Amino acid sequence: MISADRAIDTILSNIDRLEIEDIDIHSAYDSVLAEDVKADIDIPPFDKSAMDGYAVRARDITSVPATLGIQNTVKAGDSVSEGVKSGLCVKIMTGAPVPSGADSVVMVEDTQIAEDGGVEILKEVEKGQNICLQGEDVKKGTVVLKRNTVIDAPEIAILSSVGKSVISVYKKPEVAIISTGNEIVEPGKPLKDGQIRNSNGPMLRSMVISLGCKSRYLGIAADTEPALRKKIRDGFKSDVLLLSGGVSMGEYDLIPKVVSDLGAKIFFHKVLVKPGKPLLFALKGKTVIFGIPGNPVSNFTTFHVFIKPALLKMMGITDFEVSLNEAIMDIDFKNRNERVHIVPSRFFFKGTELRVTPFTLNGSADIIGCSKANCLTIIEKNRGNIKKGERVKVLPLN
Repeated sequence: MISADRAIDTILSNIDRLEIEDIDIHSAYDSVLAEDVKADIDIPPFDKSAMDGYAVRARDITSVPATLGIQNTVKAGDSVSEGVKSGLCVKIMTGAPVPSGADSVVMVEDTQIAEDGGVEILKEVEKGQNICLQGEDVKKGTVVLKRNTVIDAPEIAILSSVGKSVISVYKKPEVAIISTGNEIVEPGKPLKDGQIRNSNGPMLRSMVISLGCKSRYLGIAADTEPALRKKIRDGFKSDVLLLSGGVSMGEYDLIPKVVSDLGAKIFFHKVLVKPGKPLLFALKGKTVIFGIPGNPVSNFTTFHVFIKPALLKMMGITDFEVSLNEAIMDIDFKNRNERVHIVPSRFFFKGTELRVTPFTLNGSADIIGCSKANCLTIIEKNRGNIKKGERVKVLPLN
């Protein structure tokens, strides 16, 4: 049995990010860039108007009010070849290119139409006002997104603005999920005596998808070696295989034996944590294998503490380490444990203080108690009861 810290170190030191692939930017959300992206043009690519109004030559307005004739109109998307003539102005729309000769844009709110059909400028004009200059945001050739950047909505906009329709990213892992146990049936199926519904498979799949990974649900395997071998061989085709149940010490906990018999190397089996002690980590070729204790709370907590960092590293995220925040206990909490105790909890701010309320669960099957959790309280081993106001470590779930 190894410590939680050593287990995490063992996992992360034995996996690496996946290979690079080229994808369309419309599919790039939540991916990690595998290249530096440079601007192919100046942004803006030309001097453009920041307002609806009139493009003028500031030197033509020596005092206000001043009346100018309207030479023509320029809309966004127009190509402009004719410059502004002395004593005239150009009606211009937001985003339109500023004609040569014009050095200012007067907002339409600061004008009125003159009786002769021209425009009357009502406020003093400063040279350069309301004009976005070519390249003032980004110069051509500038790196706008660095390698290892996680692509969110603003990054999609940046990629589009510099003409990148296809980009290089690190592949997201495909995660195969197998639930095990003679006693479990899928939701929607009738229950016989002694059976329970499979909550772990759908929960694991949803947590995998929430990270942007691909999931491949392989269903339920009975507690027999032939059934497990067939499912697990199929699971080896994916980058990661999650096996829920069958890793404890019972007569029908066959996962460690079957995984080993199929040629996988087991790095550890049992971690000094509660819940989740029987956690197993193994490799079969390039396939990363986790055997997860079958109780739903164990599925929930071990995923966030041990499996999530592994998936993040594989998809190219560099700051995947398990980082803990310090919070103040908002209640008294009874704790007797020789292992690290991982407790689904809810944290919140009270003024400027981060406070946390651990949930008292009815055992490791009480998944309903996890539904309100937004963090896990991580209580070090051999720490006794904790009083309200004492400090503890918490791991945010998002």
